[in-house]
Amino acid sequence: LPTALFKKEREMNNSIDMGVFWDYENVRVPRDVKTADAANAIRSSISSYGKVIDKKLYYDSAKKTEEHTDRTILDLCGFTLVDCPTRNRKETLDKKMIVDMIGFAWERVGRGVPVCVVLISSDGDYSYTLSKLRDLKVKTVVIYGFDNFAPVLLDCCDQAISWTDVLQGYGPSASAMVE
Repeated sequence: LPTALFKKEREMNNSIDMGVFWDYENVRVPRDVKTADAANAIRSSISSYGKVIDKKLYYDSAKKTEEHTDRTILDLCGFTLVDCPTRNRKETLDKKMIVDMIGFAWERVGRGVPVCVVLISSDGDYSYTLSKLRDLKVKTVVIYGFDNFAPVLLDCCDQAISWTDVLQGYGPSASAMVE
């Protein structure tokens, strides 16, 4: 791109407020990829969509699957860790994420600020929320997992990026997945 065009595009994207909402139970950092590398890879893969205002990671700290989650590094990489105890109910995490995504977008749409919501998940239950956000002219980006993703989720967003593509070049498993 010519320098002037690139500068204009960068200025336009810097005026877009972006929120990142990560369903960590659904899309995880592979064990052989450093958590900081994954966080940096996310930032790099979405940087063209706007400036990151908020980054939230949702998980249930009491679950056995979380004992290897590197919460310290995730916190140091700028993620707000949202602990979602299931309380013997399904979808507690999903409901919190949906409310937070809508709240983030609605606050900005109401003030006329361009907004982008980045969802890191493969769960089709978020499709309706993404569709409604798009109706409000909110840009939606989904980073979806390696396998078992809901095709409807990808149909309901403006841009879909695979976790494989995000992590390309980070760790042995990321390299193996791309081949």
